[in-house]
Amino acid sequence: MESTGQHSDSLVVLTALDVEYEAVRAHLVDPRPQLHRSGTLFEVGRLDGTPWRVALAELGDGNQGAAVLTERAIAMFRPRAVAFVGVAGALKGDIELGDVVVATHVYAYHGGKDEDGAFHSRPRVWPVRQELDQLARFARRSGSWTGLLPERPPGASRPAVHLKPVAAGEVVLNSADSPLRRQLRRNYQDAAAIEMEGAGVAQAAHLNAALPALIVRGISDRADGEKYDADAEGWQSRAARNAAAFAFSVLRELPPGGDPAPPGPGAPMGPAPGRFPDEPSAPAPAPPSAPLPHPDAGTTPDDAGPDAHRQLLRWARRLSDDLDLVDSPRPDRGTGSPPQLSGGLYVRRAVQDRVMEALYDGDPKAVLVTGDAGNGKSSLLWGLARDLTALEDAEVFLVNAAWLLRP
Repeated sequence: MESTGQHSDSLVVLTALDVEYEAVRAHLVDPRPQLHRSGTLFEVGRLDGTPWRVALAELGDGNQGAAVLTERAIAMFRPRAVAFVGVAGALKGDIELGDVVVATHVYAYHGGKDEDGAFHSRPRVWPVRQELDQLARFARRSGSWTGLLPERPPGASRPAVHLKPVAAGEVVLNSADSPLRRQLRRNYQDAAAIEMEGAGVAQAAHLNAALPALIVRGISDRADGEKYDADAEGWQSRAARNAAAFAFSVLRELPPGGDPAPPGPGAPMGPAPGRFPDEPSAPAPAPPSAPLPHPDAGTTPDDAGPDAHRQLLRWARRLSDDLDLVDSPRPDRGTGSPPQLSGGLYVRRAVQDRVMEALYDGDPKAVLVTGDAGNGKSSLLWGLARDLTALEDAEVFLVNAAWLLRP
């Protein structure tokens, strides 16, 4: 079912541990229990000074459970946004205990292909919506979020806020040199923190009309073999309080509603007539052409000019029998506008994920993405390039087809 873009005055905030739950609950006014018919217990309270009512739940650890229960919460409350607030282990030496990491995107790092002598990472990646990214950067610059913190002990420094990628898997990492730590260091050098629920929450959110999802983590340990010492010193509770304070400073500034933002200068003002038919139309048959050799067959034409370029294009058209057709997104039935992602890109993340799955289902093939001018094909291409270059065995070449026709 397509979303109309209309959402309630609700926010959903999820946690994994009791210490995280209590840190979030401290910000709610008059929280009251509300039981989902499947058994999940939420507490619903108000965020003082705002129109928001906040549904809070504790999920337990793990991405699978987080995805299922996030989906359940979204269906029950139809929120404007969902947030996951909790603790994490630091993966960078310049991140201190108690600091806050806000995910710019989430890596599901366990995906990959295991071959003799090598493991090739194939992560799933979910970026944060631009509106939340911008609100988080504003909150970091203003520093006013620290006013929501309990009074700091004498001599304690103010926690720093880092907007960085986060790695999410199914393992509690507590080693500075384990195989997993080396894998993260090799394939996810930009990840600042490691945790166990963010990928599940992010996936559930993007499968629900790209609902905004905010992942905020307080650093409670360094994932380096001294985790339990840090826990014994009380860093989990401090990190959870810091994460909750920053998360609510962001959510307080989130505007109500949920309709796509009005297009900016140069953005498409609406769908072109006939761009989005009720049902996807069948692809036009490829024009007949003489048989041509595969470019790798060793029969490169002597003429490297326009004729060779046109031959290459005709060969590409011959692949139409084997193409996977991926439909461009249709407009929102409520607004008539194409679905919008962060940064004003009129492309659904779900389409990008479908293309990634097609590329990795085992057989080499071409994937054709159709759509009129301004429909987001180039934006989709750049997103695919970004995801593919996150894989250690991927090489990406972006070629404008018009270049092939130049003399």
